[in-house]
Amino acid sequence: MAPLASPCAAGAHRPAHPSPGSRPGLLAAALAAALAAPLAGCTPEPCPRPLVECDGICIDVASDVDHCGRCGRACGGGLGCVAGQCVPDPGASCTSRSGGAFVTLEVCTQAVKLWTSSGAFADQADAMRTGAAPARIPVFDLRAGADCDDQWSFHPDPATPAFADVTVELCDACPSSVQADLPYWLGTVRQWCPWTARVVAVDRRP
Repeated sequence: MAPLASPCAAGAHRPAHPSPGSRPGLLAAALAAALAAPLAGCTPEPCPRPLVECDGICIDVASDVDHCGRCGRACGGGLGCVAGQCVPDPGASCTSRSGGAFVTLEVCTQAVKLWTSSGAFADQADAMRTGAAPARIPVFDLRAGADCDDQWSFHPDPATPAFADVTVELCDACPSSVQADLPYWLGTVRQWCPWTARVVAVDRRP
């Protein structure tokens, strides 16, 4: 973070002082202009690029976890801000991550290991795994980049997974199909709801 620059700092431009050889009339006019110049066009300087003003402070919204991408957009626990997007914190290794659970799904005979900070999702997933609850369809908001399952170049948003009884067919696909057409899935569909997903593991990390 950087404090906002003071308005009308010392770098404000002033007319040049007249040379000794100037004519009297021009000299008087130049002196009058010089006296008036400090206030003329004096406006607060904006934050230097690429910083953005948030609550009176210059913020790098490309990397600030409290103002990620725009002022006031805070990233949740276990997330960092990279290029203005809340993503799993690259500084927090998968082995030491806490405050959630790893849920592993089998979809189309392919495994997908995802991290979630939603306790309700983890509870439901565990109940489905043990047979204590009927199978339901997981619904994920997709995000770019691998998390703790580097075989895929996408991952579900950790904060927003849910289960549904019915979904549109558009978001149903095998993980390999999502991987094969990432721009379409991330930019158009934006959600993934594998109908045949089966919960195979829930690893809680309190």
